[in-house]
Amino acid sequence: MELLGAILWRTLRELGIDQPIKRAEAIQIWPKVVGEKISQMTEPQFFSNGKIFIRVKSDAWRNELFFHKGELLRLLNQALGESIVEDIVLR
Repeated sequence: MELLGAILWRTLRELGIDQPIKRAEAIQIWPKVVGEKISQMTEPQFFSNGKIFIRVKSDAWRNELFFHKGELLRLLNQALGESIVEDIVLR
């Protein structure tokens, strides 16, 4: 017997709307993925063309996060369950 969640995601994929939902989810889960300290200094703004755009409250934090983009990208896609986010744009 198939679980309701699996049926729902399969239906969303068949309708072609699973990717937009995952993109919105990337913005929603950002604070949880990056943790409290980073989430206090950042604000996810929008998702476009495989990129999540993040507003950073200071230049020092932007520079620090730049060096950790690869790890943040990996953690974000891991939490999403697939490679949805191709890049993180720090603004």
